Amino acid sequence: MKKVLFTLIAMVVSMTSFAQLIANKTDNKFTVNLDLFSDLQLAPSDNWDPRGFNQGVSFALTYNFPLGESKKHTVSIGAGLSSHNYFSYSRILNPYTNGDLVYQEYRGVENFKRYKVNPTYAEIPLELRFRIKDAVKIGVGFKVGIMLATKTKFVGPDDEEGTLTGGSGVTVHEKLCYISNVERMAYSATLRVGWKWVSAFAAYQINPVFSVGHNAPVFHPLSVGLTFAPF
Repeated sequence: MKKVLFTLIAMVVSMTSFAQLIANKTDNKFTVNLDLFSDLQLAPSDNWDPRGFNQGVSFALTYNFPLGESKKHTVSIGAGLSSHNYFSYSRILNPYTNGDLVYQEYRGVENFKRYKVNPTYAEIPLELRFRIKDAVKIGVGFKVGIMLATKTKFVGPDDEEGTLTGGSGVTVHEKLCYISNVERMAYSATLRVGWKWVSAFAAYQINPVFSVGHNAPVFHPLSVGLTFAPF
């Protein structure tokens, strides 16, 4: 855990130093954002038992167009990447099916460690950004994500077809890539409120993560966290 924390701090320091250099040389026309957040899985369906903390990360580079004659307020558009981790005690046993999904519940199972669905998106963010006395920053926007890949990861007891019986009893690690039933697009409203280069960040995904139907989970993630940026 200490190594992970140290790595994140080093990434933030390096990114903000480099981004500040870019901002100074380009008269603040470019902005680099690093978002560290947790996804709240809002209103999940009965077949999906979510974990409370779901860490994720996103990165974006945007170009800032001045609003009128003032350079304090801008319209910003760019490109970025995001990675989300939707943890659950409900494991999807047949993620490649074209039919109904089947689940196994692991809450309270001794050898169960984690199960997650991990989609990665290429994104196009659009924001209106306002400055108040050069220190307080507010950003209101929208972003569109195009899915690049989705995988699942399971760490838990070896069982037979999700029955929790007949397995070897050892802990297994299973990773499945490019699973089905996940929406290929993600549409989110965003909000940032901050002081200088640190902001509180929130994004609400308007459409569900999974395609509707076939007994798929239904939830809309609300990402809440911090943005590190020199704009």
